[in-house]
Amino acid sequence: MGIKAIDKAAFDVIYKEHADSVYQTALRYSGNHHVSEEIMQTVFMKLYMNLGEVNENAVVSWMLTTAKHIAINYKRGLEREVLKEELLYGKDEEFASNVSPEDDFIKKLYEEEYRELAENIFADLYHLNTRWYDAVTTTYFLEKPQKEVADIMGVKLEVLHSMLYRAKKWIKKNYEEQFYHLREE
Repeated sequence: MGIKAIDKAAFDVIYKEHADSVYQTALRYSGNHHVSEEIMQTVFMKLYMNLGEVNENAVVSWMLTTAKHIAINYKRGLEREVLKEELLYGKDEEFASNVSPEDDFIKKLYEEEYRELAENIFADLYHLNTRWYDAVTTTYFLEKPQKEVADIMGVKLEVLHSMLYRAKKWIKKNYEEQFYHLREE
């Protein structure tokens, strides 16, 4: 059972056939046209950068899952910002008038560093073991029940538990120090 990797010609076909569904998935979860276009570009850029390592049979589900994950994270980020502003400054106060430009800039730097760390973790996990990547993203980001994920992946529930455990252990081993370093700054 060999895995067929995609080449540049297959990439063009995949782009033409699935760009709209990736965009629509991003739009469904982000609710923003411009953000959805950016998400679509990001998904295809990641796909292009990993052409030789992506299983052609799994590429569509990977793209839709990735688009959904990025859009959900975008929405969560917006919700957190609104919630923080309401908690810190009350609903009626103007956020911009209460935060110095320096504080706002530093906040944006931290957010960018966390986002980059998350992207690095998932890119490295994808390169290390695509099955772990699929298990983690489907279980934790798509929030599908583990039994359903095991069925989708064609493995026993115990095997999925083992994949998730090993992936989390690998992430913790390789990125815990960086994560805590960001929190201490």
